[in-house]
Amino acid sequence: MATSTILLFFLLAAAAHGNTIRLPSEEKEERPPWKCCDKLVMLPEKIFPPRWRCNDELVPSVCVAQCKVCQEAPGPFPGPLICSDVYQGVHPGPFCKPRPWGDCCDETICTKSIPPICRCVDKVDKCAAACKKCETVESSASASEKASYVCQDWFTGEPGPKCKPKLAV
Repeated sequence: MATSTILLFFLLAAAAHGNTIRLPSEEKEERPPWKCCDKLVMLPEKIFPPRWRCNDELVPSVCVAQCKVCQEAPGPFPGPLICSDVYQGVHPGPFCKPRPWGDCCDETICTKSIPPICRCVDKVDKCAAACKKCETVESSASASEKASYVCQDWFTGEPGPKCKPKLAV
């Protein structure tokens, strides 16, 4: 009885202030402000859905056309711009330059160069179509287990987002 009274009180208070209570099933996910992004960064906040920023350097006309907030990239002036818009959602959009391993990777090996040169060492059921050097990984289990594959291609650029984002527990 007390629980239902408290719930009724909160619903009436929200209605009195003109606030709308939305259920998760009613929310429509917006699209990211960028058409594609290669230097996609998931912000460190531990929330779901995560927040993303595209750190691609763009020519001023492209940045102004696609973004609400454009800032100068570090370096000599005048230089390229970076779209500072933040997008919150599960699907931050496609890469401009496709990675040979696909749209995401949990385990990467990257050089410390700028831009980095990376390889994804995830074991997958099937390599992505863009992978040129797909190798079978030997299984330590029984012979009846399905074979796993690893794409051995190297990619110049950011490795992209993780397939399984870390969430707050």
